[in-house]
Amino acid sequence: MSKSVRWVHIVLEVIGGVALVAGLGWLAFYFLFIVPMSHFSDGNCSPDTEQRIVNAPDGGAHNFKSFHRTCGQYNFFFAYLSTGNPNKGYEYEPILELKNVGPGAASAVWEGPNRITITYPKSAEVVDAYAKLFGIDIVLRPQ
Repeated sequence: MSKSVRWVHIVLEVIGGVALVAGLGWLAFYFLFIVPMSHFSDGNCSPDTEQRIVNAPDGGAHNFKSFHRTCGQYNFFFAYLSTGNPNKGYEYEPILELKNVGPGAASAVWEGPNRITITYPKSAEVVDAYAKLFGIDIVLRPQ
């Protein structure tokens, strides 16, 4: 076998090895990250229910919206605070995400112009919560 044929053979083996490793890496990424999140955003979620938009008392600058969503086997409760940003998609900022909360089990109310209190069952899992946002205190009350 000539030297040039041997080098071509080695180069092709290296390219094949790199392609094999890249393909296996992509499969691992797909099954570890893409598949677990597929039920959350692929239309397997119910339409949002219990949607409420509540203005701050005393004519405060903010309002919040809250809603319930079921995605696959999971129930969520979300609360968002208005940002004052007029650009579509940036009008609200998340302040709370609860998991394993059935419909009607969580609620959010203003307790003054700068305080929102969120009541939910102790069995719920707090996925994300922000202690203070835009000068508004967020109080969590598990029951």
